[in-house]
Order: sequence, then structure tokens, then C-alpha cells
Amino acid sequence: MYLLSLGSDKAVVQPKGIQAILFFCIFYFVFTEVALSPFYPQFFEKVFDIKDLEYTGFYIFMARLTVVISAPIWGLLAKRYEVKYLLFTGQWISVFMLIGMGASANAEQFLIFTVLLLIGKSSFLLIYPLLIELGGHKQNAAVAGCYHVVLHSAVIMGTLLGACLLKLNEPLDLFYWMAVCDLGLWIICWFALRKVFSKKQKSIEKNSPRVGNHSIGFMLTIGLVIFTFHTANNVIRPYFITYTVNDFGLSLTESSWIFIAPSLMAILAYPFIRKACIPERLTSVYLFAVGMLSGSLFLQGATNSLMLLLLGRVFYGFFLAVSQAALEIYLFQRSRDSLHLNYTMAASFQNIGLLAAPLLASSLVTSYNPAFPLIIAAVICLVNLGLARLTIFRSESRSTTQETKVFDC
Repeated sequence: MYLLSLGSDKAVVQPKGIQAILFFCIFYFVFTEVALSPFYPQFFEKVFDIKDLEYTGFYIFMARLTVVISAPIWGLLAKRYEVKYLLFTGQWISVFMLIGMGASANAEQFLIFTVLLLIGKSSFLLIYPLLIELGGHKQNAAVAGCYHVVLHSAVIMGTLLGACLLKLNEPLDLFYWMAVCDLGLWIICWFALRKVFSKKQKSIEKNSPRVGNHSIGFMLTIGLVIFTFHTANNVIRPYFITYTVNDFGLSLTESSWIFIAPSLMAILAYPFIRKACIPERLTSVYLFAVGMLSGSLFLQGATNSLMLLLLGRVFYGFFLAVSQAALEIYLFQRSRDSLHLNYTMAASFQNIGLLAAPLLASSLVTSYNPAFPLIIAAVICLVNLGLARLTIFRSESRSTTQETKVFDC
């Protein structure tokens, strides 16, 4: 695992400050991704005079596809090289690509630099499993809960502040400032992680051949669960505000607050995640949470009452955080010898879901109405629940017992 050394004589483990910096890196990564994403059509029109909404879809597709391809590459590299050096490399790539984005003369150049930027930014996906390693497997629930607090806080702040960025006279100048921030973040990370050295524990790898030998089959099965999970929870996003404005007569500001209500609830779910998402309960917690997700999505799509819609959003946000944390913790527990690789592969399956969701949402809204993605999302959640029960959780009690013995050795 990871030994924190402050000198050559004695090893001193002080992970709290390092964890705080790594969590800030995650916050920054999500915040910068979310800030402009809802406003790409307005951004491309103002900066490059592109009014065709299909270009926005193409841009997002290329961005997601880049992460699908590059994320596992960083995971493979993490099996041979120290994670901190990979993170530093990704940060330097980000600095130069952000400068290129700021200097872009046309949309084609902007897209090329975006793709190269995301290749570098994908290294940030190694931070979450690094936090899990630093905390130890007994702290998985606490780390996962804190991760979702940071994640959804960044989503809230990025969504609320993103519109302000479009008011800049020269929006491309924003990317120069982001390059400065990335450089500053690299300096902070270099000072924080310079005494962190990775040392793979061969004894764990020898004592747990089952995980390594079946990693491909395991990743395919859990990857399908991850894909359906994120497809369901992202198919509702593109047209949700349209749904609330048209069917409930809300203003854009009111709809925005209802849109981010689940993120607020996800933050409040932290204490529950910390106490409930323990190895002995992961199966029941995940299956129950996904069932509640399905019910809350049905409620949101079928109701004519604003109060019931808001109630559905509240339950949805709480159980979204709980179910996602339970699934991630299960992945971490089954990936002791390939933690970074398995997580980045899982991120690829997640991004495939993020690619499929907008296409499915557009088809559903065109064929039916803006509420229909919520109903289909509920159905996909039920499919996800069945898949999880029949595949990754089918022998959970036996697996948990065996892995506990291995990790306690």
C-alpha cells in the first residue's frame, strides 16, 4: 500500500492533510467539468458563432469517448508507476492544453485541445482509489461518503456559478486562469505527496489469486451494472429543466434549484453512508437503495404535483448517493491487487453510460414527452437491480467472508 515517510529514519503516517488536498483535487476536477457543461450551446455561439446544437452533442460525445479510452490506460500505468507521478504528468498536460484552449482560433482547435486536456485530466481518476488506499479498507465507507460530499458540493457550486462565466467579455480567457490554477495545484500536490512512496504488498497478491484470475470476468459483470446504473441516472438530466418548466410552469431559476436538490440530499447522506456501507450490509444496502431510486424516478415522472415532484427529488438524491457509494465500495473491496486499474475501467463503463444516456433521452423526448425519460430511468434501475442480484451479489456473503480472511492476514 502507501507508506508516508518524512525522512529516511522513521516512517510517520499522517494521511489527514494529504487526504484533504486530494479531496480538493477531486472538487476542482468536478467543479471545472460541471461549470460550463450546461452552457456549451451558449458558449459555442458566443465564442465561435456556432448556433447548431448538434455541434454541442458532437463535442460532448468526443469528450466522453476520450475518457472511455484514456482512463484504463492511466490504470494500467498505475500498476507499474507511482500514482503521484502519473498525477503530476496529467497536471502538466492539463496546464499546456488549457493554454491551447485559451488561444484557440476556431472550434476545431478548441476540440483538439479539449481531447488532449481530457487525456491529462483522466489521471485525476486515480485519486479516489489512492484515497481508499491511504485510508485503509476499514475506512472505505467514510472515504466514499466524504467523496460524495465533495463531488456533489462541486456539482452545486459549478452549476450555480457556471452561468456567470458566460458573462465574461472574452470567455476563452477563463482557460488561461484555469491553467494558472492547475499549475498552482501541481505545486501543492508536489509538496504534499513528495514523501509518499508506493510499495506493493506482494503477500496480498499471492494470497488473493481469485480476484486477479477472474478480474476480466468480474469487470465485465460489474461494468454492465455500472453502465446501466449511470445510464439510468443520466438519461433524466438533459431535459429535466424543460420538463419542470413546461409541465409545472416553473421559472429557470426555480427549475435549477429543483434540479440540484438531489446533490443537496447527497451531502446529507454522508452519515448514513459511513454507518451503513459496511461489508456485511453492502448487498442489502445497494439493492434497497436502487429499489428506492426506481420508485422515486417513477414518482417524478408520473406526478402532476409539484410537492410530490420535490419529494421524489429528495428521496432520489439521498438514495443515489447511497447506492453509488455502496457499488464503489464493493468494487474497491474486490480489487485489492488492481485497485487503480479496476476503478479506471469502471470509469470507462460509466462514461459509456454517459454517452448513451443523452442519445436515449433525445429519442424518448422526441417520441413521447420530457417526462418519459424519468419513467424509462426507473425501469432501467429495476433492470440494474436484477443484474446486480444475479451477478455481482449472487454469492456476496461467501465472498465477503473469504475476502475478510485474506485482508486480515
